[in-house]
Amino acid sequence: MRVLAWLLIAGSITAWNAAMSVGCAGSPPPAERLVFLRDAVIAPAGSGGRPLGDGRELVAATWTPGVPTTLGGRTDPAPARPECAPLFSVELGDVRSLIARGAEAPETALAFSPDGDRLAVGTHRGELLVLDAWTGAILARRRLAETMIKQVAWAADAATIYAGEASPDAFVQALEPGDLSTRWSVRLADHVGSSPAPPDTDIYGVYTLPAAYALRVLAGGDLVVAGVHAWPGPDGQMQNRSRLLRLGPDGTTKAAWPAEGPADAVLRFPAVSGALMVVPLDRSAAGPPPDLPIGSVLAFDLDSMTPIASFATEPLRPHFTSAAIWEALDVDAATGQVLSGFADGRVQLAPLGGVHRIERSLGAPILSGGVPIAAGVSWGRFVPGGLVTITGTTNIPWGSQTTATRPPATHPGESTVWMHDRAGEPVWTWHGEPSLHGLSASPDGRRLVVGAGVRPTDQRRDLFGALVFRLDGAGSGADRLEVRCSTPSPVFFRHAVLDDGRIALSEVPWRLDDGAVAGAYRVTVLR
Repeated sequence: MRVLAWLLIAGSITAWNAAMSVGCAGSPPPAERLVFLRDAVIAPAGSGGRPLGDGRELVAATWTPGVPTTLGGRTDPAPARPECAPLFSVELGDVRSLIARGAEAPETALAFSPDGDRLAVGTHRGELLVLDAWTGAILARRRLAETMIKQVAWAADAATIYAGEASPDAFVQALEPGDLSTRWSVRLADHVGSSPAPPDTDIYGVYTLPAAYALRVLAGGDLVVAGVHAWPGPDGQMQNRSRLLRLGPDGTTKAAWPAEGPADAVLRFPAVSGALMVVPLDRSAAGPPPDLPIGSVLAFDLDSMTPIASFATEPLRPHFTSAAIWEALDVDAATGQVLSGFADGRVQLAPLGGVHRIERSLGAPILSGGVPIAAGVSWGRFVPGGLVTITGTTNIPWGSQTTATRPPATHPGESTVWMHDRAGEPVWTWHGEPSLHGLSASPDGRRLVVGAGVRPTDQRRDLFGALVFRLDGAGSGADRLEVRCSTPSPVFFRHAVLDDGRIALSEVPWRLDDGAVAGAYRVTVLR
């Protein structure tokens, strides 16, 4: 059984800029020509750049459209727009039988080391890999769990990798990056309970296991862990157990919430800024609710791991019975603002110290031919100068009284990247054809990456990959779309981005209308 299946609302965004060049993972650009990237050029060996795995080099360079550039004894005119090229791809195993049985895209966790030299990859098959982030060489590989690796993160000094499982034990482990030996481990099942490993025939059984739904490395070296367990009991009724832990660098538990034991609720995907943390408080369990503000956002003081505020939002009845949040949640310690994006298509800004809220309707329900349609807000975060959110594809709200199986029209706010300032005023938008899957910002806040996966309405294969937006300076959404990075397969919604422009994506297979499975499960790094 899927835990809160509605949460996998993925967006769809409109037309890729047809004038942009395409880089295709698995088929590197021809070695006989220069490849012009954002602020760099891929050139032949001997050009004085960073060696790549295929014998070419990446050279930091400024180029002018139409003007010939010479590197490594090769001269080519620069194109009108930058290209995006794959540096390498690494296969992650065969998951085609899982997809053939109707499962969702396999989950993958990705994290670049702070120095950008290595990439940690946690797979749906329970493996952890450490890759050379320039060449794709496998530096270390270890099977940690029979099920999946849910989360990975690096310590600030790059000397430790943290990995969190979805498994009967739900271990969080601190590992030596060189050989992936375990330094210490914490068993989350001791905090939120355990469930037996599901049979192979249960394609959603892994989501009934306890899991680390978040690993957040704090400035002082501590680790915040969100342990979540949602499973059907013997009578088939859903049960919930969740707990937030603050672990020291040695794995000791410094604090936990609730302090007395797990909550009869779901605490998932906390956002951290400075000494503040916010987390949505949900519940999928049956029976009377506990004495907790279910359906709220809880704000915590991280030093004491205690709630300091809560924000409840009324659902948009009759179409929605709750104001549910997926991964559109963030907090800004500098201003005390909390960003919440809801599955009903609304975005809110709320101050920690007051009651005044700013609300914007991006994809809230409207009627089309007597049928309600909506576009949920799936992802959102603060960035320099404002906040970015994504609306997904058009859907019929699950609480609606209608027999329609497909939306009769597209919602005008669907499949859009939205940028607002801190007062909630629109700055720019971008709307297109790709199905948007997740958003990531570079550490310096200059670029935004939005993934593109399977479109729910057709089987087009030319829209997979990622969109790269420039966040600084001026311009419309179309002006800010720097480049499109194409991949042969759709991407999962977790990706990783570096300041130097490298992007790590997880490519996943998908099921065609005739039941066949296309694509491959692999990690691809592009530039």
